[in-house]
Order: sequence, then C-alpha cells, then structure tokens
Amino acid sequence: MVDAWPSKPFTFQALIKTFGAMWVRCDFCRRYASFRSAGLRDVDYRDRTFSCSRCGSAAYLCLVEPTREQGLEDYRLDPRDAPARHPAAVARLLARGPGPYVADRSGGELPGRKIDLRR
Repeated sequence: MVDAWPSKPFTFQALIKTFGAMWVRCDFCRRYASFRSAGLRDVDYRDRTFSCSRCGSAAYLCLVEPTREQGLEDYRLDPRDAPARHPAAVARLLARGPGPYVADRSGGELPGRKIDLRR
C-alpha cells in the first residue's frame, strides 16, 4: 500500500524528497555550492532564481555534483559557509525593468527605429 505524498507539490521540500542533495552552480565563474533549503522548504521552486555570490551572474540548481559530470571537472567548490548576496545581483533583482510593450501610433515600427519617408 502506498501512503499519500508527504510534501506539497512544486516546493523545494518535494524536490529534496525526490532527488536528494542538490547543488547551485555558476557557469560564469565555474563554482558550485551545496544547496541549503533552510528557509525555502515550503516555497514554490518554479518562480525562484539564484545568483552567484561571487560574481553576481545567474546560478542554476543541479542534481549531480558538477565535478562528477563529464566536461565539468574544472568546477570548484565554494568554501564559504554563509555567502552573502552579491551587490550586482541585489541591484538586478530590485531594479524595475521596462514595462510591457504598448503599441503606439508608430504604424507597427519598432520604438526608436528611423522611418524613411522618401519611399
């Protein structure tokens, strides 16, 4: 007999129950760190992004330790126990991006494009 699934779907707790230990990998500076989900257990993983604490670029969750995968042997384990957020990543997350594109009276031309009226 099978019991009910103990975790809410689409949470980090469900990911950890399914896959076990995970790592966060930065492809820009070729570093990785073990993923600790202390405050994220009941959070939906589909709308979370990660960033590198050293260079500030995007980081990704991975299921296999990067040094054990073929072609990723040059990745280094980040030795810091409690890394802080990179200032560039904080600025990127807090900045308000441009709003959705609203069509205006440009006749279908892209914004900022020069229109040749001699045609």
